[in-house]
Amino acid sequence: MKNTKIPIIYFIFFSIVVIGAFGAFLFFSLSKPRDYFTPIIKKTESAVRGNIKTQNFTLAKSEKIYFVYLNPVYINSDKKKLFTDLFSIYTGISKRVLLKKLKIKKRILLAKVDLRTKQQLVYLRKILDKYGVFISVNNIRRAYDIESVTKKNGKIVGLYKRLYPFKDTFEPFLGRYSRVYSRGENGIEEYYESILKPKANGFIKGFRDVSGNIVYDKSSSITYPVNGDDVVLNINLVLQKRIENLLDEYKKTYKANDVIAAVMDSKTGKIIAIASSNRYNPLDIKPKDIPHMQIGAIRHTFEPGSVMKPITFALLLEHNKVNPFEVLNAHNGKWKPKWRKKFITDDEKFDWLSAENAIVYSSNIVISQLALRLTNNELYYGLRKFGFAKKTGIDLPYELKGRTKSVRELYYPIFKSTTSYGYGIDVTFMQLLKAYNVFNNNGVAVTPKIVNVNSESKRVVKAIVANEMLRILRKVVLKGTGKEAYIKGIFTAGKTGTAHIYDYKKREYLNQYNSSFFGFANDSEHKYTIGVTLFDIKAPFPNYFASKSAVPLFKKIVIIMQDEKLLRKIDE
Repeated sequence: MKNTKIPIIYFIFFSIVVIGAFGAFLFFSLSKPRDYFTPIIKKTESAVRGNIKTQNFTLAKSEKIYFVYLNPVYINSDKKKLFTDLFSIYTGISKRVLLKKLKIKKRILLAKVDLRTKQQLVYLRKILDKYGVFISVNNIRRAYDIESVTKKNGKIVGLYKRLYPFKDTFEPFLGRYSRVYSRGENGIEEYYESILKPKANGFIKGFRDVSGNIVYDKSSSITYPVNGDDVVLNINLVLQKRIENLLDEYKKTYKANDVIAAVMDSKTGKIIAIASSNRYNPLDIKPKDIPHMQIGAIRHTFEPGSVMKPITFALLLEHNKVNPFEVLNAHNGKWKPKWRKKFITDDEKFDWLSAENAIVYSSNIVISQLALRLTNNELYYGLRKFGFAKKTGIDLPYELKGRTKSVRELYYPIFKSTTSYGYGIDVTFMQLLKAYNVFNNNGVAVTPKIVNVNSESKRVVKAIVANEMLRILRKVVLKGTGKEAYIKGIFTAGKTGTAHIYDYKKREYLNQYNSSFFGFANDSEHKYTIGVTLFDIKAPFPNYFASKSAVPLFKKIVIIMQDEKLLRKIDE
């Protein structure tokens, strides 16, 4: 009997050899060598972040960065000196550093350059290739590559740097670009991230020469990058800078922790200047600057003091609960009602005051008596209509709401009283600015906007009430606590507020103060709402009073606006 197993074994063995040989043939035919020089390549051209600018100046812009890669094995050893000499001249990188990098026998990042240098290096690459600097290795000859993108966490990221030509100007409201997270951080940079961020990278595809250049012919294709959109601010940069310089001076003089000021177009809600004395350079942040990155105008809540009195009075007028000319007992500056353990006091002593003069001379006693006429709902929902305990909607991130007393708490006369003159509640600077603007805009609130976008509006009180409040606040400047704000030929009005700072840890009020003045500067064509607050004043008596600090600051801002032709004198 014949053995049939041996032919079968031979057949299987022969089949394996043939299949293996065929597989090897396919592998070596289709696979590319390790350093295979692909004749057709696709290069990515990065898109960049949009600019932040005013009508005449650019506050934040992007500049492309290019990475230059090279594998030193493609450098002719006899031409290494020529390469380092010329590359050093074009890039400014020292020859010593270049020679050290060229010792590494793998593809390396040789340099980071700007657009101008990149263009020069493209020209240099042709010169170096002409002089035989680049050699063939395994029949492959390559020069250096210039790329405008890199990979980060598995994603293609455009290479560019963010520039801030005016350093700390308009900070912290401008914010900054974080290279770590590849996005805006704080301020306008973060709030408008979706608009500013690059939209889509571009691509160039085509045949490549040995020097690394794409050959532009009919077979090549180009898709241009789509950059982020620009954002245009309402800010008047000259006014902004002059106010910032003024705030720096006041911070030092009054030993304040921070000084904030803002100017808003009363009709449109456009913020034409908003400044803080606590600023930082986004390209050179030091440890002491970290607290300054927080935007105090929307993040710092505080008890506002007497600047709340006009809000209370407006609600009284709106509900027909007060006659401005009725006379009330001012108790000679010291009053202890049965529902309080301590006296309510006034800085100025009066036996009797008209209701409107409670605003003009800032009487806690009279405004307390008037506030008790409001129902809990009238006061609570009235404050909310003015925008308290709510975000203003300004185009800045991380805005706080603050807080007011609840409807239930307002059943107690003491809470209704203290709320009426600005204690026991927390507000932000921006809430006060928006609320006061109602009086200078016929009773209509507008959403403050830093960027040139549409603002929302909503009626808060009747026009007749707003105009009556404007008349009373004008009287504050003519006869009351804001007399230093008077400027001949300009309609100025407003209200002072000096508030003790409460220490929540010690549960007591300190001998430190926040001083504010919120008001208006109008001429025949323009209406502006202006707010200033000096936080944590440590200056001695009587300089911490708003009449001695915030009011003169307000006046100087109005004078600057006159100087910049934003206001013109009118006949009185």
